[in-house]
Amino acid sequence: MDTPTTVAGTAEAGGNLLVRGGTVVDGTGAAPRTADVRVRAGLVAEVGPDLEAAGEAVIDTSGAYVTPGFIESHSHFDGSMWWDPSCDPMPAYGTTTAVIGNCGLTVAPLTAAARASMVELFCFIEDLPLLAFQHAIPWSWETWPEYRAAALEHPAAVNVGVFVGHQALRTFVMGEEAWTRPATDAERAAMAHILDEALNVGALGFSTTFMDTDRQNREVPSRAADDAEFDALLAVVSRHPGATLQFVPRFMQPEYWKADLDRLAVLCGRHGVRGNWAALRCTDQHRDELVDRYAHSRRIRAEGIDLWPSFSAAPSYVNLHFERSIMWHGVPAWHEMVNGPASAKAEHLADAAWRARARTEWDACEYTLVPIKRPWSLLLDHSERDIAGQTGQSLEEYAARLGVHPSDALAEWLLTNGLGSSMRTKEQSLDEAAVVELVRDPHTVTGISDAGAHIQMFNGAGNPAYMLARYVRDTGLLSIEEVVHSVTGKHAAFFGLADRGTIEVGQAADLTVFALEDLSVQPDERVDDVPGGSWRYTRQPGGFRATVVNGVPTFLDGAATGACPGTFVGSSRRS
Repeated sequence: MDTPTTVAGTAEAGGNLLVRGGTVVDGTGAAPRTADVRVRAGLVAEVGPDLEAAGEAVIDTSGAYVTPGFIESHSHFDGSMWWDPSCDPMPAYGTTTAVIGNCGLTVAPLTAAARASMVELFCFIEDLPLLAFQHAIPWSWETWPEYRAAALEHPAAVNVGVFVGHQALRTFVMGEEAWTRPATDAERAAMAHILDEALNVGALGFSTTFMDTDRQNREVPSRAADDAEFDALLAVVSRHPGATLQFVPRFMQPEYWKADLDRLAVLCGRHGVRGNWAALRCTDQHRDELVDRYAHSRRIRAEGIDLWPSFSAAPSYVNLHFERSIMWHGVPAWHEMVNGPASAKAEHLADAAWRARARTEWDACEYTLVPIKRPWSLLLDHSERDIAGQTGQSLEEYAARLGVHPSDALAEWLLTNGLGSSMRTKEQSLDEAAVVELVRDPHTVTGISDAGAHIQMFNGAGNPAYMLARYVRDTGLLSIEEVVHSVTGKHAAFFGLADRGTIEVGQAADLTVFALEDLSVQPDERVDDVPGGSWRYTRQPGGFRATVVNGVPTFLDGAATGACPGTFVGSSRRS
């Protein structure tokens, strides 16, 4: 970074700054313009050229763009914000607001009796460290208002908008029976009351899923809900202007996807509720699927139903480890081995009967997150024993070398290299023409990344950095104002965040500063800093010069500042 960012003064807790000398892209979709931004008490007070300093800290943004801070539309920092309020590395990639509580998973409302099963479920589905959830979160709440109050006493470096998750809501009312049956009239009324209470004090909306199972392959509680329950809950959401629904149809199972989407579309249409659903897949290999599903989504909107698809505009991959993982759901032998006791894993892998069952289930599998039907895309990446010749090839190549079934080849490779070895999926190339169309569509949610989840598979930070570098700088497929709008003002409008997402007088001073030539998404890097002795992937900073939350820098001159000025955000239209 050639240009020093801070040239005078020190940003104080009150959030008074002058961001001077840059080119403002204001998040509305308007063209860039030369302007300075004055911040007073955490709000944008003035936007215009040649503003004079009046005793504030000054951030010199010469040669850089100044944009609203990025709004991460789908993340899972619900647990880690308690033990890592820096939300590393999100500030280093321009993020100022994270939407959490997705996929029906939240840490409130949650009774003490249901906590163990809900924490286990959350950690399994999102591949998060169980010990950290159990011991590094204070659990000083049960109700949603109590949770919000506790979180406001423990601020993070990013703002958070929090959905009320269906799994927690059902078990709060129904206990363990939430897993097995529809709710009664009285239970539906109780859930509706609790959801209303949460929305009244600032919850972002309601989230649910039709896709997930637990570690024992039980369907999650939300999958036991009937239409009467969804009807009651969406009626509550409809009474809170700006509140939205987030849900996950079985998008990886084509035989169920359309029915799931249509089911919620009817209910959302009945109540006039806005929702977003995960996820349109933009990879080349899913081009036909994307065309069909995008067309179906537009037909739903043409009927007056306000459902927006979400999508990722960056290539995806995962690092596959064998300590524990949700990825093998659908291949029971592998699922049981990976998620079973460490002491039994090698024995399973060497056992002829287990191997025979694993081969059969591998071949019969219709749905799993590991691309077992594409063994050429499974890369043998890291040997725990550092054995020469055992990495740098695909599972398909390794199986051909041994002359065995891919399941047997993987078992043999793990026994040879150690259970601490890992694979990596090959990055899937994107249909970039489709990505451009989706970014420009006024009714899509951009940049779904799962940041904060699956922390031993990948680090989710950096989607906007990738978009700016690839689609604006390197290819010119999109303008800078289009990309910035898609992850700032467009997201703010969708989620009902009327007080942020654009650089306008009176808006919250959530800002980020960067020059396009500096941007990159750095590779995953392992760090051993998770409570309970676990680890995660992070990544080094991506070239941003500054990130400002509510007027206070959280990232400056290549490093996190340690400031935690974030707050809870919800629709400011709510009473």
